[in-house]
Amino acid sequence: MKLVSTTLTGNNEAILADALRSVVDWVDACLVIDTGVTDRSLEIAREIAGDKLVLRTFRWVNDFAAARNFALDAAHEIQGDWALTLDTDERIDLRGEDLRALLETATEGVLMVMDGSGTYAKERFFRLPAKARFNGPTHESFPSYQVGTRTLEKARFTELAKTPDAYQRKFERDADILRRHTKAHPRDPRWFYYLGDALQNLKRYEEAIRAYKSCAALRGWNEESAWACYRAAECLITIGRYTDAVDTCASGMALHAGIAELPWLAAFASWKAGRAEQAVYWARLAIPMGHFMGEGRKVKRIGFRNLAALNEGPFDVLRFALRATGDAAGAAEAERLYHEALAARATERSAG
Repeated sequence: MKLVSTTLTGNNEAILADALRSVVDWVDACLVIDTGVTDRSLEIAREIAGDKLVLRTFRWVNDFAAARNFALDAAHEIQGDWALTLDTDERIDLRGEDLRALLETATEGVLMVMDGSGTYAKERFFRLPAKARFNGPTHESFPSYQVGTRTLEKARFTELAKTPDAYQRKFERDADILRRHTKAHPRDPRWFYYLGDALQNLKRYEEAIRAYKSCAALRGWNEESAWACYRAAECLITIGRYTDAVDTCASGMALHAGIAELPWLAAFASWKAGRAEQAVYWARLAIPMGHFMGEGRKVKRIGFRNLAALNEGPFDVLRFALRATGDAAGAAEAERLYHEALAARATERSAG
């Protein structure tokens, strides 16, 4: 079995080395795709990967899906059985995962890896030749459901933090690309979600709300649709439209009843609106589907998590809302549970 890492690179001489170092010892080849390098990136790749380095050139066309598909095809052409996607700002830590055994016995077409915080998973290992294709010019997606998928238990990936200026450029680029893309593909909800994400990060909240609501209205993947409502509600809270935020959270729960962050956010919005009793009711709805004292770990979810909301969040609202309604004993108990849930999440994070 041959495992090939695939890395797209432009001028990334400052960060490429550590990305390749994180995988070079346990892959059979490091396939680096030159998308327009003019610095020392390719020299650095050879220094790190040595005889394992394979170079290919892809003319950049502002389309990440096209580049990803080119990389998968190139990995297959050099007789790879599995391809690992690794960006220059990412690092992989197997953390004791018996990867070779997993790949040898896997029946799925894609294996996913969680990020270091445990909040979301990304497609990482692709069986070759790939039976599906990436789609989308940015925030490109791979239809893993077509080939079967599983998330590895131990391995994690991390991403380097970007500077504020780098984030600003990224969000402006994404907003520009996705505004055009949603006009060309008005029935595809995914791109409205990520347009909303870019606009929210640019603090263009009203536009972001419209994009998120377009995503939800198209009723695509239920987790994404519900989370679009969550993100829209975040924007509504930011601009002080608390009642609208509660309504939007309720709409999201109709799309996916297992997203415990929605009633938590509705509780927070109710508290901000001065409706303490409603905040209590919403917070109590969040607890049974959360991680602490709830069944939330049994809910099948790929990403889009707020771990604080799944753990201590409902009790954080309750300790204030119950006190406001005159229930001092209930508030004291919520205070105790808040600290227990907070400690439990911290323990889980350090252990995971």
